[in-house]
Amino acid sequence: MNEIIVPIDLTEEEKTVLAYLSIRQFMLIVPAGVFSFMVLLLFNIPFISGWAEFFVRLFFFFLINTTTVLLAFVPLETRDQYLSEYVVTKYKYLTSKKVYRS
Repeated sequence: MNEIIVPIDLTEEEKTVLAYLSIRQFMLIVPAGVFSFMVLLLFNIPFISGWAEFFVRLFFFFLINTTTVLLAFVPLETRDQYLSEYVVTKYKYLTSKKVYRS
């Protein structure tokens, strides 16, 4: 029998949400997107009114969504991690108790 061996990339995430997003990407993007949309439409910023308030809210909308999309989709090839995993790893390292030996 002639068998064909197909290489499988185990490092790639399985796209389970609508065949475009993994669960990790979905859990990063959707809550932040809903929150930023609510900020854009409902919240008022004190001491600012009119068009200036709209542009400040629009700035926060783009800032939140750009950050979450970068965390969800940017891979760091040198560390073999996504940006979100790197941020979590870096945070755990910085907050962990360190033992210094002399």
